[in-house]
Amino acid sequence: MKNKGQITVFMSCMISVLLILTLTALEVGRMYCGRMKIRAVIHSAQSCILADYNRELFERYHLLFADPTYGTGSLAMVEEKFRDYLEKSLNGEGVVNSIYDFEIGDIALSDYKTIIDDDMSLLKRQIVDYEKEEGAANKIIESGKKMVDSSKQVDEASKKTQSEATEIPASAENAGGADGDAIGTDSVDTEPAEEVKDPRNILKEMLSNGVLAILLPEGTRVSNEDHDFSDAPSKTYLDNDKDDKDTDFNDVNNLLNVLKQSAKEDKTTLMSVGRKAAFCAYVDDHFSCLGEEKDTVMKCEIEYILKGKTSDKDNLEAVLSDIIWMRMPVNYVCLLGDAAKQSEALTLATAICSSTGTLPMVEIVKYLLLGCWAYGESVYEVRLLLQDEKLPYVKTSAEWNTDLKSLKKANNTISSSVGMSYKDYLNLMLAKKESKDVTYARLLDVMEINLNRNDEKLSMVNMCGEFTLQGKITQIPKLVNVKKNDMSVYDYYFNEKFSY
Repeated sequence: MKNKGQITVFMSCMISVLLILTLTALEVGRMYCGRMKIRAVIHSAQSCILADYNRELFERYHLLFADPTYGTGSLAMVEEKFRDYLEKSLNGEGVVNSIYDFEIGDIALSDYKTIIDDDMSLLKRQIVDYEKEEGAANKIIESGKKMVDSSKQVDEASKKTQSEATEIPASAENAGGADGDAIGTDSVDTEPAEEVKDPRNILKEMLSNGVLAILLPEGTRVSNEDHDFSDAPSKTYLDNDKDDKDTDFNDVNNLLNVLKQSAKEDKTTLMSVGRKAAFCAYVDDHFSCLGEEKDTVMKCEIEYILKGKTSDKDNLEAVLSDIIWMRMPVNYVCLLGDAAKQSEALTLATAICSSTGTLPMVEIVKYLLLGCWAYGESVYEVRLLLQDEKLPYVKTSAEWNTDLKSLKKANNTISSSVGMSYKDYLNLMLAKKESKDVTYARLLDVMEINLNRNDEKLSMVNMCGEFTLQGKITQIPKLVNVKKNDMSVYDYYFNEKFSY
C-alpha cells in the first residue's frame, strides 16, 4: 500500500524531463534554423542593396556604383533601407503566431568607400576590368613607341643647338645676347639698310587672334559657352601643367627648354604607355571630341579631360596648342637634317642681323628662325589633322609643307592615309596624363553634367562602390523561458561587406 502511486510520480517526472528536453531540443533547432534564415536574409538584402546601382551610369559608362544616400545626402538612408528589408523579410507583414520572431537592433554603416576615395582606386579598377581586351589600344602603344624613339633625335637636336648657337663671340655680348636674351628686330636702334620680313613677326601676327582662328576648317563652330564646374569632383585636385610657351622665338634658352622638355616627357612618360592603354581605350569609347556627334552637354569632352577649362572653345584651343608643340621638336629635327633649309635660314638670319646691326648674332638667329619655321610647319600640320588627314610622326624633307619667309604652304603635299590622326594624338596626350588623379576626376565631371540632365540631385562624389553594414539581430525565445541576462545566446551579430 505504501508504494501506491510511485509509478505515476516516476512517469510524471520522466515525462516532465522528456518534455523539457524536447522543448529545449526544439528551441535549439529553432535557433539554428533562425540563424540560417538570418544569414539568408542578410545575403538577400545585400543583393537588394547592390541592385540599386545607378542604371544610367552603368548603361552609359559601364560603371557599377550606387548612391547610398538615395539623393538625400544622408547615409542614414541605406541603413534604414537595410533595416526595413530585414524587418519585412524576417518578421513578415501581418504574420501572426509565427514560429520565428526577430528583433532588429541598431544598424551602422562603416568602411564607406566612394568613387573618389583611395585615389579613385575603385574607378580605376572598373575601367581596367571593362577594357580587358587590349586590341583596340594597339595603335596607342605603337604610336608611343615611335615617340620614345624620336625623343632620342630631339635630344640630339637640343644638344647640337646648345653647342653651336650658344658659342657667341665676345663682341656679341655687348649686343645684348650673350645670355640668350631677346634677339629680334628691336635689338639695336639702327636704321635698316633694307626691309626684311622676319618670319617671327609673321607668326606673331598669325597667332594674334588665337590658334583656332587659323586652325579650324571652314564652317566648323565651337561653343564658347561656359559650364559651371565650381562644385565638380576635379576642383579638389591640382593640375600643374603649364599652357604658356614662348612663340616669339627671340630667346634661344626658351627654344632649348622646349626641346629638352619634349625629349624628357617622351622618355619618362611613354615608356609605360602599354599599361595606360586601357584608360585611353575607355575614354575613346565613352567620351566625345571635336568632330563627333554625341548626345553630350559638352562637345569636346576629351579635350576637357585633358585641359579642364570651362568651355569647349578654351579646351580645344589649349589641346591644339599642345599638339603643335608636340610636333614642333619633330619638325625641328627634320630641319637640322636638311642642309638646304639650314642654308635658307642662315641667309635670312644674315639679312635680319645686317639690318639691325647685330651681325655677330647670326648663328643664334638662324636657330631661332629654324624653331619658328618648325612651329609654323606644326601649325599647318594641325590644320591637316582637323581636316581628317593623318601625319607620319617621323618627318622627312620630302614631306615638308611650308615656306620660311611666309610660313604658308609651299608645295602640293599628297595626303597621307598612313600615320596618326587627331584622335591618335588625343590618345597619346591621355596616356601622358593618365597617372594624374585630376584626369580621372575630370571623367567624373563630364559624367556628372551629362547625368544631371535626367537627375539633378545626382552627385558623383556620393557614388559608392564598397561599404560595410554592421548590426545585431535578436531571435525572440518561443519554447522556453529565458532570463534577460541569458538572452545573449539569441543574439546574432553581423558585419557584411558590400562591394561591386
